[in-house]
Amino acid sequence: MGEIGELFWQVFLAFAFLVAFLGVVYFFVRRRNPFASSKNIRVIERCYLDRNSSIVLVRLIDSYYVLLITPGGGTVLKELSESEADHLEEAEKFSSIFFKKLGKNEKKDGS
Repeated sequence: MGEIGELFWQVFLAFAFLVAFLGVVYFFVRRRNPFASSKNIRVIERCYLDRNSSIVLVRLIDSYYVLLITPGGGTVLKELSESEADHLEEAEKFSSIFFKKLGKNEKKDGS
């Protein structure tokens, strides 16, 4: 019974170290991404041109920009006018489409 007990504790300690290591990695990854939960900056759409470059539609506070992102940096291709930007975020939310298909009302925030 002693060997089984020792083996159990070794497995338990290895699992505890693994969980602690993953927690530390998660903490550092979250700290390195300062825009993860930004209220003022939002990526609306991204279109990859190739493996290393993409065109990105970004909302920055109340302005919309089309950006070209490459390994060498980013370039503003165009700032959209208000008339061009009006229809960008009017698309129906996934949850409302999903609940319509189910025949139920959408859940409201805070309830």
